[in-house]
Amino acid sequence: MELDFDQMVKKILSDSNITRDELMARIHNKQKELGGVITMEGAANIIARELGIVFERKEPEIRTLHIGDLIPGMSKVDILARVVRVHGPREFQRSSGTTGQVGSLLLQDGTGRIRLTLWNDKTSLIKDGKIQKGDVIRIQNAYVREGLDKLPELGIGTRGTVVVNPDDPRTAELPALTDIVVRITDLKREMVEVDILGKVVAVSSCRVFERPDKTIGKVSTLMLADPTGKVRVSLWDEWAEAAETLKRGDVVKLENAMVRAGLGGRVELSLGSRGRLVPCPHEGTNLPEVPERPLKLNEIEADMPTLDLAAKVRRKLPLHEFKRADGSTGKVASVILADDTGGIRTSFWGAAADLAQKLQPNDIVLLRNAYTRTGLGGKTEVHVGGATSVDVNPPGVSIGEPKPSLVKIGELESNIDALEVVGRVIETTKPHEFTRSDGKKGKVASITIGDQTGTTKVSLWHEQAEKVHDIKVDDVVRLIDCYSTLGLFGQPELHLGVNGHLEINPKGEEVPSASRIKATAPEVKRYKISEIEKEGTRVQVRGTIVQVFHRRPIFDTCSSCGRSLGSVDTSLFCGECGKVVTPEHRAVISFLLDDGTDNIRVVLFGKVAENLLGMSAHHIFESFKGTPDLAKFYDKLGLIGRELVITGTVKQDKYFNQLELRGLEAQVADPKQEVKLMVEKLKEGT
Repeated sequence: MELDFDQMVKKILSDSNITRDELMARIHNKQKELGGVITMEGAANIIARELGIVFERKEPEIRTLHIGDLIPGMSKVDILARVVRVHGPREFQRSSGTTGQVGSLLLQDGTGRIRLTLWNDKTSLIKDGKIQKGDVIRIQNAYVREGLDKLPELGIGTRGTVVVNPDDPRTAELPALTDIVVRITDLKREMVEVDILGKVVAVSSCRVFERPDKTIGKVSTLMLADPTGKVRVSLWDEWAEAAETLKRGDVVKLENAMVRAGLGGRVELSLGSRGRLVPCPHEGTNLPEVPERPLKLNEIEADMPTLDLAAKVRRKLPLHEFKRADGSTGKVASVILADDTGGIRTSFWGAAADLAQKLQPNDIVLLRNAYTRTGLGGKTEVHVGGATSVDVNPPGVSIGEPKPSLVKIGELESNIDALEVVGRVIETTKPHEFTRSDGKKGKVASITIGDQTGTTKVSLWHEQAEKVHDIKVDDVVRLIDCYSTLGLFGQPELHLGVNGHLEINPKGEEVPSASRIKATAPEVKRYKISEIEKEGTRVQVRGTIVQVFHRRPIFDTCSSCGRSLGSVDTSLFCGECGKVVTPEHRAVISFLLDDGTDNIRVVLFGKVAENLLGMSAHHIFESFKGTPDLAKFYDKLGLIGRELVITGTVKQDKYFNQLELRGLEAQVADPKQEVKLMVEKLKEGT
């Protein structure tokens, strides 16, 4: 029989020499010492043991129940169930400053499902792999409480026990798991969490980044294959670190992986704190052998430490020599490679740069042991170093013809090669000549085109410039094999060079008239940040800068053609213009804007960034050179706390799978104008 608190106090007073006041003080102090999480009865029990007093009690009866019988408040519960999901343990900080651990299991029997929470020492059952999905466990002396979702939840105290796969006749009554592993071909976007068994085709190294709340995150990418297909997996934080131990051909099981939409609508997986990555070296008998074939270009991810690829030379850029910080010189040459899945910029370093200069368009190159990095604009680039072998036109290797990607004007992003765009001509300008550094003449003309989604400027270079004489307003043009750059105000622009093709009034293309495109320019609507949900939406938001991302504030472009050159500060070659150019500096800043409902990353390019900072790109560059410490440089700008109105287009950051705002206009919030907008909204609501 359990003693109540008064009976416990009487027992202690009768069996000890302390007074009632002393006893009550010690009980209250014990509660404070344990952070207020223990009852008066519990504290009295501890004091009694310290005084050598043991309360006689009858062994409590443990109730054998089913999950469907459980309600919050029950205690001393005995449950037999099957493990449906395993959520790995994570650390947390107690109010006392000490560190604890918590993990959980999702359990199932014939009557329902319930979550079991494991604390501290008991999380070793998960960490040490003693409990796996599909196991049967018996929990004794558990209690039931209400979870955050208002549903019953099981917990185990210090006297509770967990027995894995017990010899219990009730096991036969438990339903078997029928959906343990999902085939890759069966993945659907509407699925929430899935388990996948596959072989590692490729894995990237771990990348460290800073979250908007200034905490540090980690991410790496995995490509998995099973007999039905392949899938891209993003591994976050602890699983990103775990990926460092994986290699091509390893067999792994992903548990509780989240399904999401990736590039081009493809299904991808994401593995975070709720999931697990379990090496399964003995379960790969039915999995396909990972072929030792080169990767397709659309399979390549940023930060892969090693990879093989075969592709066709699309065009090459001139060799560039540079000086390192130690005074030694180096050289690099870039080549645009392509296959039937896309294109990619590839940088050949050192001795490989000389080889790159000998390559010709349509040569096939086989690269072994190359690696990747993130280049300008967040695009993945391949790098060829001293450990990379390069085989030119190897026998038996064929590459499909590159196919330009057809995109709408409103979907354009900067620094993309091999594009196909169809639009209606709105404006034209005559060609004008310029002189290259080698004394040769060049020529450029421009047109402005539009479709249902937006408008953009197109620069026609060299031989293409003469075609502007055949183009008039309201013509429809198809641009094949063009590329995009970043315009002066941060908007993407198109360029058509010697490798491109232009068709005038192609058959079968339906595009609104020039007058209609001009008349239907999208009206900009003021949004709360929490209301922004769709990529491609043009929005206006008002908010406060709460964080500035410490990135290099300048990138460089060719002063003639606008093509991005990278992040260097000295003269170099422009492959499109075929000449040495002094780079034109373009400003770029990014920050976190918060309006009280949510926050969003904002990126400002070119004149938009210059106007906000009140400095030209040249002055920004000189200021940056004078203050190379990025933290000090941005502190001097005084951006934190400024309230702004940003108008721009919502884009999807493909790497981190989050929305960001590419600003086309940035203004300091005008109190009078904001009050006027508030009054208008109030009128609309009445």
